[in-house]
Amino acid sequence: MTEKIKDKQYVMGFSWAGYRNGRKFPLLINTFSDDYINKDDSIEILGEDFKKKIYYPSFLNGEKVIEGKDFLIIFNGLELIQRPGKLVNFLVELRKKYGYTKLFYLQGISDPYIMPVLAYLGVNIFDDLYIRRESMDGIKYTVAGKSRVDYNPLEENIKFAESMLESIFDSIRDNTLREIAEKICISGKALEMLRIADTGYYIEFAAAFPSRTPYLQANSLESLNRPDIAEYREKIREYEKPDHRNIALLLPCSAKKPYSESKTHKKILGAIGQYRKYIHELIVTSPVGLVPRELENGYPARFYDIPVIGTWYEDEKLMMKNLIKDYLSKNHYTDVIAYIPEDLDFIRESIPSDSIVIEGRVTDDKNLSILAGALRERINQESEYGKKMDDYKALLKFQFGSWILTYLDDIKLINSFHQDMLVKGKNILFVYNESIGRFSITPASGKFFLENNKFNVSIDNFTPTATVYAMGILNATPDIHAFDEVIMTFNNELRGTGTALIPSKAMIDMDSGAAIKVRAGLKK
Repeated sequence: MTEKIKDKQYVMGFSWAGYRNGRKFPLLINTFSDDYINKDDSIEILGEDFKKKIYYPSFLNGEKVIEGKDFLIIFNGLELIQRPGKLVNFLVELRKKYGYTKLFYLQGISDPYIMPVLAYLGVNIFDDLYIRRESMDGIKYTVAGKSRVDYNPLEENIKFAESMLESIFDSIRDNTLREIAEKICISGKALEMLRIADTGYYIEFAAAFPSRTPYLQANSLESLNRPDIAEYREKIREYEKPDHRNIALLLPCSAKKPYSESKTHKKILGAIGQYRKYIHELIVTSPVGLVPRELENGYPARFYDIPVIGTWYEDEKLMMKNLIKDYLSKNHYTDVIAYIPEDLDFIRESIPSDSIVIEGRVTDDKNLSILAGALRERINQESEYGKKMDDYKALLKFQFGSWILTYLDDIKLINSFHQDMLVKGKNILFVYNESIGRFSITPASGKFFLENNKFNVSIDNFTPTATVYAMGILNATPDIHAFDEVIMTFNNELRGTGTALIPSKAMIDMDSGAAIKVRAGLKK
């Protein structure tokens, strides 16, 4: 096994894929092979010996875990799966205790339709016992679910399960496992466990979930509560609008992202272009709820896809109404204008009673004229207006936290090589990446993060180059998600900046695999 293969480790939330002792995982153990050798007084599993003893079911207060060198055996799987709430709690607590130091082997549960959610919950190793039992009963696995046949389809079922694990591996590597877990909804137990994880363990999963993923397919109600979306909405509840934008304009979403590039928004913005610097545009949508215009290029606003049919589920309506109400309770506007189609009429309950509501076809020339007239009546020469810098300051606070505002006095905005940059004197502090709607940290602003111990990865005594691996990391602050901007330091000395590839806990626990993509390294 080459070092290149050995170093391939991928983390998405509690999920972990890669290579260990030359084996690729998530892994399906063949119990009739050298993976599972039954000896006189022990059982050898994946090359590791475990002493034979009687393990009582958990309802008799028996043990649930056997700890090995590389992995934990979670036995009595068939019993645990009957109580999904307790199983989710058990797996979460195990991952909190062991972090990313050991693989989790859940015995007896290899139902391929439950595998994606179990992998999402942190299970890395399965065995084929359940598959063998169902195959003997003539149950065959298909993409549409289980069917009955008049023969033993063991070989086909094993291939189906292994194909599912291959998809899980790819999705963990690509940070798309959540989509797989939502799509494979054939098993009611899988769906139940996913909902329990979302509603009962939001804090734990949000702390480990990537700050962005390649895309977000919001094709089911389960997307409403996925950790990154729920965390975004929590941040919007505390969001403070940019300075000098005192008129709120609520608008509908569009299928095309960013919204401002859609035909609908282009026509609306074209009709009110002269007033835009005085207003704060807020897009109402699901599953993200509410998107201030200055956040439309970021995650998740630019990266989600939802069927646009003009009909909302009651859960979506309740979410949007509550979020708008919470947001407006924190942010004061002199006027609120809702320029919405009829299908968003339900948001009336969440906006001030004296708000202006213009309802109907939003691209209708008559309605656009009414909107422009309403803005004209409320804007005069003495009205304050917002600048791009105001929007960027709000975005920086959203991205890094309110502490960053202390360092934003006397900064200027310049555009160089088609990139917006925030500078102070001759120092470039932040560079705006329009493709992901975020700011990059530079060596000049890295000292701000060092002073406040934010997004800080402590590395060993070396100069970071293209990639920093987990084995070179000593510590990391808990605010780091995968794909956050970070600094790298040694003994309180700034050594570089970059982008995290795994969450902080994984950086600390793991001893192999890429952890940070370096943007700028500073010589020691």
